[in-house]
Amino acid sequence: MGWASAGNIFDPVAQALIDAEASDELKTKTLSVLIRQLTDEDWDTEYDSLDTFQDDPAIVEAFRQNGTIIRCDNEHKEYGWCYLERGHGGDFHEDDAGNRWPAKTGDA
Repeated sequence: MGWASAGNIFDPVAQALIDAEASDELKTKTLSVLIRQLTDEDWDTEYDSLDTFQDDPAIVEAFRQNGTIIRCDNEHKEYGWCYLERGHGGDFHEDDAGNRWPAKTGDA
């Protein structure tokens, strides 16, 4: 089953927690469980929801706990896309096949 519409479940719950001024701990704990369940049901648009709430560290952490991260995505035409987490730092970028290439000053 494809859950392209699972964001219609996740997004209102996440927004309700924000609107209710839930603690970061409560947001992370609650949304981590929801993300796990939706992912188990083949949620395939989780990056759309992560993008929507990327400025909320507690929600980003809930996704991180379930293996979904905001990728660095620095494009390097000679190499491809970096699949490491945004802000990863270090001296290299890495693609989805594990290939690494040097970061330029100011990258990552």
